Amino acid sequence: MTLKITDKEDYLLVEPSEGMDYWEILEAIPAVFLMPQFKHKDDIWVFRKGQMKIHYSDLKTLKGVAERLHPEESNGRKTAIVTETGSQQALASLYSDIGKNLPREIKIFSDLKLAEDWIKQNSVQDLDPSLSVASS
Repeated sequence: MTLKITDKEDYLLVEPSEGMDYWEILEAIPAVFLMPQFKHKDDIWVFRKGQMKIHYSDLKTLKGVAERLHPEESNGRKTAIVTETGSQQALASLYSDIGKNLPREIKIFSDLKLAEDWIKQNSVQDLDPSLSVASS
């Protein structure tokens, strides 16, 4: 699995490898959720081109894993998902619908800049400046 996680000032940037499959995403969730920074930051997942090997039923399992691993003391409120293909967008939209009761609001974008703008609106760091940690 190739998973790049960058700790940005306002969010965690999660970049899975192209064509990531269900098992790789299943491994990626704990890798991100168990990071100490995850408790205090929103996150952006960017899926690059390539066919994702995942089924609709897998999305429910991923939602369950996200629900179980989400830290109770987390003040992160947003997850942006950036997709590059129509099939990725469809899967992300289905996941967003399935995960509508997750602790973080999920929104889908086709452009990283738009996702960043949304994340930065009323960000966790705006609400509590002591949480801002300069990095990246």
